[in-house]
Amino acid sequence: MARTFTLRLDGTEFEVEQRGRALLINGKRFEPKISGDTVTVEGTSHKVEIDKSRAFVDGILYPFETEGLEAKKSYRSVQMAPGPQSGDGLVTAIMPGLIIKVLVSAGDKISSGDVLVILEAMKMESEVCSPKDGVVKETHVKAGDNVAQNQILVTIE
Repeated sequence: MARTFTLRLDGTEFEVEQRGRALLINGKRFEPKISGDTVTVEGTSHKVEIDKSRAFVDGILYPFETEGLEAKKSYRSVQMAPGPQSGDGLVTAIMPGLIIKVLVSAGDKISSGDVLVILEAMKMESEVCSPKDGVVKETHVKAGDNVAQNQILVTIE
């Protein structure tokens, strides 16, 4: 499930589409890595601090506006949980919790980083993302199911 919005930065508009951890900006795909306040894009790291409609990137101020990016519940993206069955296209629960939403079904073509399932645990909602490109072979859960850590959620071919 992709989320799209418009970003206005220094008088220039950018169309942004978020697909899991990947971003398409004006059609070009980026896969930023985030660690604390450091964002690494295409091998270059930047210190980023955001305060309402201002971003400080490597100490330089960039005022910005967004359109179509309304506040949502807090999501935390998670990758596939390591476990005995995490290979062979099996996407497993990173922790025990409640399935809030299943965003894919058998036959859906997906890309690495696409959100497959939203899992709630400890009052936090987490996006479980695809570890690879492929086609959904089977979904093993539905909204409302309780799952255990490392339980299989989706199979990808």
